[in-house]
Amino acid sequence: MANKTLIRAAATSLGALSLLVVTATASNATTAWRGSNSAEATSKCMRAFDGEADGNGVYADAYLANGSHQSAWDGNGAHGDWGPWTCYTSTIDRFRVCEDHSGCSSWISRPARVTTTKK
Repeated sequence: MANKTLIRAAATSLGALSLLVVTATASNATTAWRGSNSAEATSKCMRAFDGEADGNGVYADAYLANGSHQSAWDGNGAHGDWGPWTCYTSTIDRFRVCEDHSGCSSWISRPARVTTTKK
């Protein structure tokens, strides 16, 4: 009986910890905007959101501290949800949101260390 209670308590704690980690990632992100499109980035992860059903793809665009250039596409069109988080071993130095055939937002340096910007 005591073992079942202990196992149940451990499972509940692990579930709460998992929820906390996912929530912390999104809440600590910096957001860049271009129209209704956006991208979020933490110090090592980014994702994109296509907020316009106009046929133009949306992606997060970044340069990492190691000098590499990376992109993370929304990947699901304007379906009302974010694309997947893409994470790197090197820190994101600067990032922006871009829309095919339309352009990009301004660069945001050192994401997750600055406030959200809307343009």
